[in-house]
Amino acid sequence: MTATLTDAGNGWTSHRLRKKVVAFIPARMEAVRFPGKPLVEILGIPMIEHVRRRVCLSDAIDEVYVATCDTEIMDVVARHHGKAMMTAKTHERCTDRIEEAARNVELDIAVIVQGDEPLFSPDLISALVKPLLMDDTIPCTNLLSAIRDESNLHNVDIVKAVVDQQGFVMSFSRSSIPHLRVRHTPPMYRQTGLSAFTKDFLSRYAALPPTPLEIAESIDFLRILEHRYPIVGVMYDKATVGVDRPDDVKKIEKILSEDPVQRDYYRRIKENSLSQRTRSQPSPSSSPGGSLLGESHGASGGVS
Repeated sequence: MTATLTDAGNGWTSHRLRKKVVAFIPARMEAVRFPGKPLVEILGIPMIEHVRRRVCLSDAIDEVYVATCDTEIMDVVARHHGKAMMTAKTHERCTDRIEEAARNVELDIAVIVQGDEPLFSPDLISALVKPLLMDDTIPCTNLLSAIRDESNLHNVDIVKAVVDQQGFVMSFSRSSIPHLRVRHTPPMYRQTGLSAFTKDFLSRYAALPPTPLEIAESIDFLRILEHRYPIVGVMYDKATVGVDRPDDVKKIEKILSEDPVQRDYYRRIKENSLSQRTRSQPSPSSSPGGSLLGESHGASGGVS
């Protein structure tokens, strides 16, 4: 069942036409380790906009919403012609926040992209949703990236993952897993900020009671495993870099400035944003069950 990025093209078109895929980006200002993180500027663009605009570059996505409980974030997204939906302040888990937002959106598959992943590749979304498009019995996928540096195993900001021989996730932890008691090189993975759910399972997830390990580790996806639902790991063989703390911003800016691929993504989202500002936009609309700002758009058409 293991999915990889290279699998994404096989049989994609026929299945893609039958299901609507909507991306949600959870964001809030009160992050414990980095308050105000979504609006921190990275090379002149708020981080939430880096992420939203990259999602819009994916051909796998029909619509993109930022789900937030903060008017500051909502206003920034709307000002850049994106769509932002207000959700309750009471959510302790981002997945619960997305479930609330998804109730009022027509979709078959919900893709969750964390708002602190400004360097993710939009092409990864196709691989992430493919297992859900090809097999209706799969409820959830999670993008896992390779850990190349053994020291990352001891970083509690990085959620580690172990998978079985078929690619299903066995466990997540902030602790070092696997523990390398015997010196050899097993595959080592970290959880990234990209996941996908069927809409039915997203609703079921939110109805499940929180679990002991989920609470102890503060990892949403442990609720799924502790209730014995499967998660397919979609493997990405490169390291990924997110923003967990303030000093990560300089690292991200350095990569965006020096890495040719990342520099090109930055150029594309910046150019698309400038072109959007020259267009005449319709007035903001309201969703049936919540507050929504921004225009309605298809993500595959570019950044909005």
